[in-house]
Amino acid sequence: MTRENNLAKNTVLLFIGKICTQCLSFFLLPLYTSILSTKEYGIADLIITYVSLLYPIFGMQLEQGLFRMLLDYRDNKNNTTSLFSTVVISNIVQIFIFAIICFPICFIIKNDYIIYLLPLVIVQIIQGTLLQFARGIDKTVIYTISGLINAILHIGFNIVFIAIFKIGLTGLFYSIIIAGIGSSFFIIFSLRLWNYIDIKRFRINEFISICKYSIPLIPNQLAWWIVNVSDRTVITFFLGTGANGVYSVANKFSSVYITFYNYFNMSWTESVSLSINDSDKNDYINKMINIFFNLIITICLGIIACMPFVYPVLVSNPEYKGAYYQIPILMIAVFFQALQGLYSAVYVALKKTKEIAKTSIVSAIINISVNLMLVKLIGLYAASVSTLVAFLSMAIYRYVDIKKYVDLKIKKRYVLYAILIGISSCIAYYSENMIICGIALGIVIMYSIIINKGFIIKVINVIKCKITSYRRSN
Repeated sequence: MTRENNLAKNTVLLFIGKICTQCLSFFLLPLYTSILSTKEYGIADLIITYVSLLYPIFGMQLEQGLFRMLLDYRDNKNNTTSLFSTVVISNIVQIFIFAIICFPICFIIKNDYIIYLLPLVIVQIIQGTLLQFARGIDKTVIYTISGLINAILHIGFNIVFIAIFKIGLTGLFYSIIIAGIGSSFFIIFSLRLWNYIDIKRFRINEFISICKYSIPLIPNQLAWWIVNVSDRTVITFFLGTGANGVYSVANKFSSVYITFYNYFNMSWTESVSLSINDSDKNDYINKMINIFFNLIITICLGIIACMPFVYPVLVSNPEYKGAYYQIPILMIAVFFQALQGLYSAVYVALKKTKEIAKTSIVSAIINISVNLMLVKLIGLYAASVSTLVAFLSMAIYRYVDIKKYVDLKIKKRYVLYAILIGISSCIAYYSENMIICGIALGIVIMYSIIINKGFIIKVINVIKCKITSYRRSN
């Protein structure tokens, strides 16, 4: 199987799983906005955001190191067992340390929901290791099904706890924990993970190797956290938790986009890592990045063009009306986040995680600075604008820096098309005129089909091959 076909296969598998989970999860947005107040939604968002801070610190990003090292030993059962055993034993120690630290903090801080930090982080650590192990040994189908199970359990228990039992935020956190446990058990039994764990196979040298790769990713993750949480913290401090709830709803739509992208980026990172030493790496990486540039910009513009029709259906509560105006800014911001992620796959392939950390930290500093400078001038817009400036700066820097390793060239005409269609889409969006918005949506659809024709044909061919292969086997 060629690199392109393998990449397309993995992307299709991950996308199918994620499109199902995201479509299902969107049914929760009307539930949240109709039952939870903006203040409650803001509190939930803050707790989950702080979980994303604690997870990389206490998890040490070992799951990322596990995945990258497994790519080098994919066909070696002994090395695979040693790597997995080493990380699992390390996880047990990490969880123990986190529990010792977290228990007294949860009792000191007077908040009804702070106690959920402990189980939420523990589930994240366990789930992260299991998922990355499945990816590392090329079990993409198991990985995808696990995500689907996680989403179904999450949504089902949300409906039970919030809509039926009426236990509010407590039910929301219960559903996350139960979903994480359920999907983790699926991976354990599907892959018979007890066959890959042997306490005697713990290797301190492998632990050190993984840490050399993973530890620089901690400040990188913290920088991403700062980008996310600084917005919410500044909004909460200056504008209140209600405004944070509004901003959280606006972020839901850009989060869906970046979540889809992250699933694709897993396949892309793996593909680059496996081909980084090939003689034609420059041609391959450039070819694919130009294809993916067109793909991610058209998805971004497609979401913006659809929002005037979709938003009133998903969010009917007038308290959240302010979120509508933030969406295009946040969508363009996460487009640049996705774009720099394409470049970052080269850093991962070369194991230059220090470069990832350095640029992420600078981006976080830019985000905080712009946010603080603008919040009193433009209010809630300061958060979305600062995010856009931070990700744009990072995308430009990484594009230039990556040229030291790979001769990147994004075709100028693709950039020009994107700018022209993007400006017209945003003008239509803010006009709030349904006729103009409909015309803009039609233009974006035509542009998307024309510019992505080659990629669409490639994906269709992969799906046809899979269907044909399945029919023959049955």
